[in-house]
Amino acid sequence: MTIPLREGPGARRPVLVVGAGPVGLVLATELLIQGVPVRLIDNSAAGPVQHSRASVVWPRSLELLGRIGAARPLVESGNRLDSVEYYSRKRHLGSIEMSRLTDTPYPFGVVIPQDTTEAVIRTRLLAHGGEIESGTLTGLDTSGPLPVAEVEHAGGRTEQFEADWVIGADGARSAVRAFAGIELLGAGNDVLFAIGDGPVDGDMDPHALVYCYSRTGALGIAPFGDGQFRLAISVPDWKEEQGPPRELFQHFLDERSPRPGLVGNLDWSTIFRARRRVAETMRAGRVFLAGDAAHVFSAAGAQGMNTGIQDAVNLAWKLAGVVNGRFEQGILDTYDTDRHLAAERIVLTTAKQTSWGLFKRRHEVAARDGAVRLAGRIGLLQRFGAPLMAQHDVSYRPAESLRDTLPGLTRRLRAGDRLPAFASHGTPQEGAERWPSIDPARLSVLLWAGERQDTGWVERLRSVTAAAPDDVVVQDISAWPGFAQLLGRDPRVVLVRPDGHIAALTDPEPTAVRAALRRAGSSFRAAADTLRGDFGRTAAAGRAPAVGDDVEELAS
Repeated sequence: MTIPLREGPGARRPVLVVGAGPVGLVLATELLIQGVPVRLIDNSAAGPVQHSRASVVWPRSLELLGRIGAARPLVESGNRLDSVEYYSRKRHLGSIEMSRLTDTPYPFGVVIPQDTTEAVIRTRLLAHGGEIESGTLTGLDTSGPLPVAEVEHAGGRTEQFEADWVIGADGARSAVRAFAGIELLGAGNDVLFAIGDGPVDGDMDPHALVYCYSRTGALGIAPFGDGQFRLAISVPDWKEEQGPPRELFQHFLDERSPRPGLVGNLDWSTIFRARRRVAETMRAGRVFLAGDAAHVFSAAGAQGMNTGIQDAVNLAWKLAGVVNGRFEQGILDTYDTDRHLAAERIVLTTAKQTSWGLFKRRHEVAARDGAVRLAGRIGLLQRFGAPLMAQHDVSYRPAESLRDTLPGLTRRLRAGDRLPAFASHGTPQEGAERWPSIDPARLSVLLWAGERQDTGWVERLRSVTAAAPDDVVVQDISAWPGFAQLLGRDPRVVLVRPDGHIAALTDPEPTAVRAALRRAGSSFRAAADTLRGDFGRTAAAGRAPAVGDDVEELAS
């Protein structure tokens, strides 16, 4: 039993990531790309676990997975999802058309088994020198200056070692969360769903996620392609040891689906208990939680894994920035403030979607169906439903309650909102050429002229560029189409984080820009060229893309 402190002169202690599902894999890959040593352990490290529940990757997750080169392989391996359809008693209520999204390279979802998603991201991990160690976390001592982990490996060998930081991405029954003494809080009754994958022969929609409501419960249908589907049905109770049989799915498909189909032999089936829980905090000292270790909620809308991927990227760029000296350590506090409220909001919206689908009383059903039909006819279902499903409406605005995070009636962006600008640690994301590029590891300073790009604007551009720190790239985005509606008529500087969220909106004056950078956590230290990729210090007078950091007034 040893506690290795350092492997050699100048070597750094690793960040320990526990759990090699999609969230842990993304976190480890992001950190490795940015030069942070990582140990990734999982008690099923032999390969991706089959029969997994997550099945849809939404546009925002594809944008973030594009940072590590995983988006395009996922798109090629999965089945494109163009819309979300709602039915009640086999009658159509309305549609959310993902294909009408205009501010993303990925105007669609991807239906793909989670084990395939894991295999794709694992390939990116291996490409950057990572590996998954087989092991179980059996202890975590956080009483000292650094956490000490105890891991049991195959054959009973036990190892203790110091980690610089520990990240629990080890699922709803997280050992990291338990050892850190963090409680999973929540209320509300659990809802049972029978879930199964298998062939369905019939006139099923091959590119739509379909929700079918009836007075006996709800049915969800997701197409994997080639006649394979994910079926999810609400059930009042289940006490059998075996998974739900094919006959049960056939019965509810006949009862609830607007299109007839014959369910074949299932590849697998299980019972999923939809709960509403969020960790009391997502950070305790040098320990963080991400994914299902931090929050669990209903499967409605297929938001679980997607929420975890946003956790992973949010934490990775901040932690890598602190380890590499780009950001002050206080920026890590914003991980919990950012993601905790975002998780609570997803818990609320998915719980509402679940409860609406289970209405039984005539007046409740009539009110729901009428509201959805009306929202569809006047465009509100598309206007608010598409960003909700895509997770484009996730915002880190300063907020004291969930109400403060709700999208406004206008499209004008505020600090904390997502900006359509995309990052990559390597080759730029395919299809993202229509939007500005931002640095995946540092703050990007984007300048917007507003209505007039006159000589006064040129002078302002030069002065801001000259005043920017050496490792911050300044880019004029005034000529990019589509930003007038988002940024308005007046000249602005948009300070953008590596994850594409706005850290600050400020006047195009040198002192204002430097103040915004400092409030966003920048240490103003020059970064190594090896971590900057192809980004150089170029701007309007011949400059190229951007840089990266964090929030300004968002850290509340």
